[in-house]
Amino acid sequence: MTNSLVRSGRYALATGADAVGRLNVLHKIYSPAGREALLEAGLTRGMTVADFGCGPGTMTRMLASLVGPTGTVTGIDLHAAQLDQARQLCATESLANTMFVTADACATGLPGHLFDLVYCRFLLLHLTDPAACLKEMWRVLKPGGILLVEDGDLASACSVPPTALDAFAELFSRLGPLRGVDYSIANRLSHLVADAGFSITHLKIHQPNERAGLSGLLLKWSVEEAGAAFIDAGLITSKQLRHTITEMERAVSDPDVLALAPRMSLVSARKRANTTV
Repeated sequence: MTNSLVRSGRYALATGADAVGRLNVLHKIYSPAGREALLEAGLTRGMTVADFGCGPGTMTRMLASLVGPTGTVTGIDLHAAQLDQARQLCATESLANTMFVTADACATGLPGHLFDLVYCRFLLLHLTDPAACLKEMWRVLKPGGILLVEDGDLASACSVPPTALDAFAELFSRLGPLRGVDYSIANRLSHLVADAGFSITHLKIHQPNERAGLSGLLLKWSVEEAGAAFIDAGLITSKQLRHTITEMERAVSDPDVLALAPRMSLVSARKRANTTV
């Protein structure tokens, strides 16, 4: 969701300026755990970092501040509109240690053994071949380099008590198979990372939740953005979608509703230090 590198080009959500609002909300929800996991994995000042599927650069900017002026962060995204936003926002914050590359996450064209750390968030669940992306991450990492992958299980999002916010999980769960992607990839994320040849160092799972707050807004906003994809797939009519969004808005503003954002798996790993290929 934060990240828009879709090899098939069939990304269901908004890109560019239209995506910034939702992605800022997503970042506020998930970035505290992400920052903690990065530091725990071994991110330090002066490192060279790649942010795969960087979108408008919300995490790119955090990474740039963590590695400091002696480090560098390269944001990679398939969509030029996303990178335009990322460049503007980094310039606004005077982050001169960032650069951006328009590329497929599965074939970046970057030199091998280039980065100390590779990061992504909500990327692999949008890809038809996530294993190919992990292979590319392995290729561009230095021997002994660090990988941190954050990805979600969209089917786990819900509300307590049940409300129209539950449409998020229902619609994305039905859309995934039609698009050839796994919107619940968090449930097998550690296995994918291990199968790619990495040595796993940490595994965490967390699910943000709050009453009448950002988690509910994220669910509503995502359904709104992906509405055209749901309609095109025959999962919902335009009239039904409008009604669903109205009911989701009502649930978001209800202080008696607890909204649970998608459960997130965070997997950190290392490329073996004696690896030469």
